[in-house]
Amino acid sequence: MFGNYSDTIPIGEVSIGEWLRTFQFRSEIEALRKEPDETIRRVLKSALPCITPSGVFARRSKSGLKVHSGILCIDIDGKDNPQISDFGELKRSFVDMEGLCYSGLSASGNGLFLLFRIENTEKHEGHFNSLIIELSERGIAADRSCSDVSRLRGASYDPTPYFNESAGVYEKLTEPTKAAQMCDKFDLTFHRVRSIVVKIVESGENIADDYQSWFAIGRSIASEFGEDGRDWYHLISRQSKKYRRSECDNQYSRCLSSCDRTSISTFFGICKFYGLYSK
Repeated sequence: MFGNYSDTIPIGEVSIGEWLRTFQFRSEIEALRKEPDETIRRVLKSALPCITPSGVFARRSKSGLKVHSGILCIDIDGKDNPQISDFGELKRSFVDMEGLCYSGLSASGNGLFLLFRIENTEKHEGHFNSLIIELSERGIAADRSCSDVSRLRGASYDPTPYFNESAGVYEKLTEPTKAAQMCDKFDLTFHRVRSIVVKIVESGENIADDYQSWFAIGRSIASEFGEDGRDWYHLISRQSKKYRRSECDNQYSRCLSSCDRTSISTFFGICKFYGLYSK
């Protein structure tokens, strides 16, 4: 355990189970989540106590590791996943993943952290690489800096986390180069779409007012992201006065069943017509 995000020397040791279950930091976390000023939120977060969930350290660095806990932490940040509107709902969607023993809200409430039991503590990074690939395939962008075994996990509060104390271990391994190659293609497309959708939402641009365009966009997004593209489709569709959530859901389901002959390039082409380009 560390006093705050700046400390490099631990102030003691703590049980991960007790840390995750404590309500000790509830008032600080609720104040942080209610604070509208981003600068103040960063200050409040930086003062929170932290742990290194992956092990006990003499000093917070890879070389300072004394003993690995057998736990690997994955961060899923809201700013990297703007298509996600409800992290409370999302946290239970990973229960089928091998080795998952915990899923809960981050300090901000706009993100999640997942804890996995891993088979080989000497292959920490290899297990991490496999996990970010699995999450990428689900349309989720995970924070790659968590590959660092000494990565900090700040205090948080979640009254209804997912716990599985009888979870098995995560066995899959992927070499760093292969992981980067597999994720980079997804990340590039993901960030291009995210950038354009942000522009659509901010400008209120309606690119799907006629049925043909609406259907083409849905099929295009479905071909690239599958079920994970549903939120993108809602964000784009609701710029039209014709938008109805249930109707949009039904349409995207139809798109999923007929997207095998299209690609994400259709979406980019329609956006280009409207002068919408990714960063």
